[in-house]
Amino acid sequence: MRRLTSRDRLPRLVAGIAAILLAFTSSLPAHPASAAEPALRYVGGEPATRDPAFIDTAGDVQFLLQLYAGLTRLDEDGKPYASLAESWSVSEDGRTYTFHMRAGLTFSDGSPLDATDVRRSWLRILDPATRSSAPDVLSIIEGAAERLAGGPANGVAVDAPDARTLTVRLRHPAAYFPAITATPTAFVVPRNATGTDDSWQSIDSFIGSGPYVTRATDGADLILSANDRYVAGAPPIAEIRWVTNLTGDSATAFANDEVDLTSVGSFDAGWIAYDRDLGPSLHRSAALGIQFFGFDTTRPPFDDARVRRAFALALDRPRLVTNAEGSSGTPASSIVPPALWPDGLEDDQVTDLGEARRLLDAAGYTDRTRLGTITVNGSGLGVGPAVTVWEKELAVDITVETMQFRDYLQALVDDPPQVFTMNWIADYPSPYALYSLLLLPAATSNYGGWNDPEFVRLLEVASAAETDAEQATAYRAVDDRVDSEAPVLPWAYGAGWWLVRPGLRGLGNLTTGLLDLGRVSWEQ
Repeated sequence: MRRLTSRDRLPRLVAGIAAILLAFTSSLPAHPASAAEPALRYVGGEPATRDPAFIDTAGDVQFLLQLYAGLTRLDEDGKPYASLAESWSVSEDGRTYTFHMRAGLTFSDGSPLDATDVRRSWLRILDPATRSSAPDVLSIIEGAAERLAGGPANGVAVDAPDARTLTVRLRHPAAYFPAITATPTAFVVPRNATGTDDSWQSIDSFIGSGPYVTRATDGADLILSANDRYVAGAPPIAEIRWVTNLTGDSATAFANDEVDLTSVGSFDAGWIAYDRDLGPSLHRSAALGIQFFGFDTTRPPFDDARVRRAFALALDRPRLVTNAEGSSGTPASSIVPPALWPDGLEDDQVTDLGEARRLLDAAGYTDRTRLGTITVNGSGLGVGPAVTVWEKELAVDITVETMQFRDYLQALVDDPPQVFTMNWIADYPSPYALYSLLLLPAATSNYGGWNDPEFVRLLEVASAAETDAEQATAYRAVDDRVDSEAPVLPWAYGAGWWLVRPGLRGLGNLTTGLLDLGRVSWEQ
């Protein structure tokens, strides 16, 4: 699931929020009451797609979470619970999952939904002709990577022996697989899902499997209506007004009672916190997203780990992040946010200018002009503080480029900058989600082209770890390997800020930072 986001996109779902942890709210039961409560006005921004196969941003994920369902869904603690599946079992070797579907499931139009629809939806994602934006989430399935490379569909180890049974064979044990089945990439789409775009899903004839369906537009806003056939029953709030654009800023719209739920930037949060009227409605989310620099490891000079490590060691992130991001920015030492780490792991970020200079010398760049002019792309986050340090302290010549966000996405695929910047959020609550999607050799989001067999081996060991102690040891080894090779340079964990209308319940403590509006209600 792609999480690269523009800093200017409305709303700023990763650079500005990364997660939604509104601990003051209470959770709803898995089967909410019938839809009857007043409409909710949510500033969601304009979604780019209505198809889980073509997610570009966290805003798309947020939108599609309302329209579709998977075998499982995540609760407020980020743990999977049974959704379209009523239960599942795991083989002794941890590699075969058997999901048992609920009886009588239907799509929003009343057409039947069964295990064959799950299999069909997943195979569509893995079909190279679909050109899905984030198929790697399913690559842990045996035969999935081969299918993405053009192999046979019948080689993918997903079978539906009958309408209520789905069996899945994994490449290696993964205790977090039920969380993967709750991600948008694994959502179940209707049988008319075809093509390499979302033209089959028009607003007035939308067919979904989630708590809401798109039914109309009102000006620029989308109107979502409760799906009476949703597996958990119709959600409490009958209508969501999905605000795609605001004429002014979100804080003013909230103050004027034009919206009920909106994210705000960290700098706005600074003054809102002291505002007599708005302050009580301001809530902070945990730092669950990651902002980082990536290196093109396929070409000099960043094909040399010593050069990458030098650029990383030069940055005093505790000081620079505060200057660049304000009080809401938390310096990052890993591409995995703290909330996803097993217990016992600590921040180990190191700054050592002397060692950074020595590494560049050892790599053959005593004469820094031999590095050439390094191109840094700043389309993903603010690069000024880091660039200043590299120029001043390492005597490196740097040029900063920017481009339109859509062009940037394409450039990352076709010809990545020497140093690029990204904002990301995990697809599911496991360190494996970020390590695998961003750094495994075959991952479509490994834009830097890093290929390290030892990292692959260590990550497979971590994936199979079951106890907290085993996971902590295994992922510490993974993180140490990433630190030593430095294919990426973690920058900051960005906390988020929200304005929430009093009386809105059920936003929960979602570990993956996503709003499941089907569980939200108004206090009576």
